[in-house]
Amino acid sequence: MFFRAVAAFWIGSAIATPAKNLEALTAEHVLAAVEHRLSLSATSGTRTAATSHIRTFLRFLCWAGHHRQDLSRIVPRTPYWRLAHLPPRLAWGDVRRAIDAIGATTPVAIRDRAVLLLLATTGIRNGELRAIRLQDIDWRTGEVFIRRTKGKRDRVVPLLEETGAALVDYILRARPKVDSPYLFLSFTPPVGAFKSAAPVSRIVRKRLRHGGVADLPSHGSINTTALYVKVTASQLAEVALPFPGGAA
Repeated sequence: MFFRAVAAFWIGSAIATPAKNLEALTAEHVLAAVEHRLSLSATSGTRTAATSHIRTFLRFLCWAGHHRQDLSRIVPRTPYWRLAHLPPRLAWGDVRRAIDAIGATTPVAIRDRAVLLLLATTGIRNGELRAIRLQDIDWRTGEVFIRRTKGKRDRVVPLLEETGAALVDYILRARPKVDSPYLFLSFTPPVGAFKSAAPVSRIVRKRLRHGGVADLPSHGSINTTALYVKVTASQLAEVALPFPGGAA
């Protein structure tokens, strides 16, 4: 059905005699079809999918004996940059309001404030936050070692002074006294490290709602958008480290 639909798109009513017309396909026909399909695609993802489908169809024609040449080789590849656009995100003012609304008077509130500050000011993901260990914090340099990033590489992120202070407050006053290497722990028995993304997602959503932020990014998992807060230039300047060999 798919292959006949693509053929119909190319040769119109002549699909009644597909063998003859498919054999007559030329490189010019293919490029014209590609150009038309790309003009109907609004995003880089749909353009990539369109050319992939055409390429698959042409390979099938050659494999099935409907065409003597593999015309898929002339279909141009379309660029697809995943980070070319900003993802759905919360305004920094909304995040700031949610953080300020947390009354750090109970162990849970102290922990939640540290969680939101770390997510919001470093851009780390849900899974990365859960993987942080106490030994991963370098208090002398003000940095956190992040394990197993999305690109399967470790990295280091700088700490804002406020975020570092919130982590100290959590560790000294709120963190359960249990034998666990992980920084953030669940207060729900059995006390220990978060086992999945769901508890952290609930913490973030709960605190945003309490802060009056009703319109959250519309992803099913906060691990997808997870406060992908794109900080402003002034905030980047606050966390920027001195350039090696340059002025501090």
